[in-house]
Amino acid sequence: MITLNFGTEPLQVNELSGSWQSVRWLPNLATGETLNIGVLFKEGSGATHTRFLESFDRIRCMYDDALASQAKFLVAMVRQAILSGSALPSPNVFLSEPKYASGHSADQITDSLFLHTVPLARARRIRKLDRTVVPQHTADVRHIVFAEMRRIGGLHADRIISSERRFAVQDGERTHFLDIPLQTDKALGTIISTQYAARSAELQLLRADNDLQIAKRLYRQDRLLMYVVRGEPSVEAERFDDLLGDFRWKFSKLGVEMKDYSEPSLVAADVLEDMKIA
Repeated sequence: MITLNFGTEPLQVNELSGSWQSVRWLPNLATGETLNIGVLFKEGSGATHTRFLESFDRIRCMYDDALASQAKFLVAMVRQAILSGSALPSPNVFLSEPKYASGHSADQITDSLFLHTVPLARARRIRKLDRTVVPQHTADVRHIVFAEMRRIGGLHADRIISSERRFAVQDGERTHFLDIPLQTDKALGTIISTQYAARSAELQLLRADNDLQIAKRLYRQDRLLMYVVRGEPSVEAERFDDLLGDFRWKFSKLGVEMKDYSEPSLVAADVLEDMKIA
């Protein structure tokens, strides 16, 4: 079992522990979209372990062949730099803040972190977890994310989570509401679950797309963000991977940043980081 802890103290002690970081890539400075392309786990002894993206088809689908080739070359250079202790080869590649992790072996920890934090990985390359997965609706997912945000962010979280859970739009004498529960002076964000059949998941994305497009026309601030919690990886999910890739590309053209996750609890830290309040 792996333990992920975003606080300062570990939640439990296993056989092996250390710190981990996501390896992040900024493919386009204009859009500001950040993609996780790998993970780095460093044992307490200093031994370093990595796992990186191996298939670049989804990057090719989202962007083009040239950027997919660039990503493949960059991954090889970044892996070599990390393992040799050298500086990262590009200013567009950076590491997230270190977080605590523990487990039974370095490979198990690294593989589990990779599964949970690199949604670009092809589903067929990831072993499906041996447990029954119960789909979580959007309301359930939001409840988990908000609770985790409050746990790790305290009062800061409550300044991001809208008490109304929606964004009010005044149209003459009438008030309309958009389903956008995350709001600051500089950013708006929404959280949705797509743990449904593909058609229902597509409808969830289309509804969120509609609200964010309206918000984009009315809300002239810095960032618009969508956090998508998907089901467990599986071979059957590959079609849905392509669907998410299409939506991510579309949103990037509209100025909306979309990020997807396998677990609701993983969303909280990114929301707090993305929607910082001065």
